[in-house]
Amino acid sequence: MKSLITAVKEIHHGFLSLSVSERKNIFVVTLTLFLAFFSYPMIRSSATALFIDSYGAKSTPWIWLSSVMFLGISVSIINILQTLYSIGAIFNTIVATSIALMGGALIASFNGVAFGSGVFAVWKEVYIILVVHLSLGYLNSVINIKTAKLVYGPLGALGSIGGVFGGLLTTTLMKNVGVFYAASAGLFVLALVILIFSFTQKQFLEAKDKSPITSLEGKKAYVFSICGLIILSQFVINLANFKFNLGLEVFDSADAKGAYLGNIYSSINILSLVVQLLVIPIAFKYLKIPMVHILVPVVFLVLIILDRGQFLGLLGTAILFVGFKGLDYSIFSAAKEMLYFPLTQKQKYGAKYIVDMIVYRASKMGISALLLVFTSLAFTQNMLLISVLLWISLASFMAYKFRSA
Repeated sequence: MKSLITAVKEIHHGFLSLSVSERKNIFVVTLTLFLAFFSYPMIRSSATALFIDSYGAKSTPWIWLSSVMFLGISVSIINILQTLYSIGAIFNTIVATSIALMGGALIASFNGVAFGSGVFAVWKEVYIILVVHLSLGYLNSVINIKTAKLVYGPLGALGSIGGVFGGLLTTTLMKNVGVFYAASAGLFVLALVILIFSFTQKQFLEAKDKSPITSLEGKKAYVFSICGLIILSQFVINLANFKFNLGLEVFDSADAKGAYLGNIYSSINILSLVVQLLVIPIAFKYLKIPMVHILVPVVFLVLIILDRGQFLGLLGTAILFVGFKGLDYSIFSAAKEMLYFPLTQKQKYGAKYIVDMIVYRASKMGISALLLVFTSLAFTQNMLLISVLLWISLASFMAYKFRSA
């Protein structure tokens, strides 16, 4: 308890010692993430519920496969635009386009066009990656690693608080007014992000001679290793997600699925919040970042072993899913951001393009392709175990190989 109080005091003192510019950047990104995570349960629950109601849970891998293609196209376009326009202009254009696309798809779905639920479900996978990682990529490039260790726990905690309240509001809206209005409320909140992100530095990475991706020469092995961690982590997360989605078919309507999902996403964000407030400040102070990367999959391994008994049915799978997602959103996400700081400013941004946008979704595509063929519980459980063991091995190798990175 004393260690926690000491860590909190150090965070408070460290934050007050930052420059006005640094505090402004942190505040803008924090509020952006708060609103993004507040709106996401409403959008995600609605999109998932409508899609499963239209096509069934076993069709969800098609969402992940399609989202990779559209994310790849989006990232390619953004990489070109990055040499011409400011990140603020690109970011806000992405948000505005996403609102228009998902809003149109929602209206189409409620007018009997089942394909609309597919478009909605696919783009909800794409936009959140762009919003979160473009904003974090911006922040990584305007603060140093000392400041990052100081703020990423509290920053993530405030984002999780947004997710908790958003999840609770989702359940209430689903029960009282239904999917359409819950999704509409989420899109309205997302629109506020455009106003907030307009306060970022206008000239950041604007009109440069190289795109962020082409700046990674000489750091390919290091970035490739980070990609490996992301691939294995997403295999584990999405295998648990698929298993959980199968369990949702016990509910007989989109509204019932959406209400249950609202509670699940609130639980995920509560766990994430607890970890960000109580675990991350101490872990980043007393443990080296490579050790954190080893401990995360070790905890996942324990959860997998506990779930293999299948004594609790859907509840057991939900606990596994909440545990994986909650830790992924909190300590793993924060520790992963620390891996970018040995890179230069532009390399950080380029690495995030490749790792968090392309590889993140490509790994989801890979496991989705397998799940379209192998849908048995035994396959899912075995792949979970194999993936997490490989994850532990790679994290250990990186701790040794890149000690001075």
